[in-house]
Amino acid sequence: MAKDEEKVEAPTAAVSAPSNGKLPAILAIANLLLTVGIGAIVFIQFKKDKNRELVSDIQVNGPAQAEGGHGEGKPEEHGEHGEAAKAEGGHGGHETAAAKEAEKVISLEQFTVNLSTAVGAPPKFARVVIAVEVASSEASEELTQKMPQVRNAIIDLFNSKRPVDLQTGEGRNFLKEEIRNALNSFLVTGKVKGIFFSNFSVSS
Repeated sequence: MAKDEEKVEAPTAAVSAPSNGKLPAILAIANLLLTVGIGAIVFIQFKKDKNRELVSDIQVNGPAQAEGGHGEGKPEEHGEHGEAAKAEGGHGGHETAAAKEAEKVISLEQFTVNLSTAVGAPPKFARVVIAVEVASSEASEELTQKMPQVRNAIIDLFNSKRPVDLQTGEGRNFLKEEIRNALNSFLVTGKVKGIFFSNFSVSS
């Protein structure tokens, strides 16, 4: 009987031995799967975090677009915004052109000049601010460079006028034409288009 039991137990030991050998392999595979799973979870989480950063960037840029008048900045609206930007650029161009035109009008410092009076009569003077409109930016620069000549020509013309000559609009318009012709006589790069008076007064 002992021999029979040994014969029966021998196969049992042979079967259990291979089972013990497969257990480490199973554990290794399980560990590998667990590692791969953790790696996949970390990768997916990383992608989610990255996408959140992109969304936050869009939200940060949103107010800047709102300040620029572009609304929420939806992708399908970019074409319209582009046209609006071009339109605004066009208006900006008009404003720039208007600014350049404004630069062609030069305001001179206030003049206080003596007028022509009879011998023995009390002195009379005129106080006036003059603006000169020129035809080009080049003429504006030249006029600025020749400001001493400009002031001298204007003062000479005022000195030749009597108070009565400047009491009417016709007399003042005639003086404007004289000033324009006097300045054009020494300007080379452009011409004076108009003369404007402001704060015009004559002592009584």
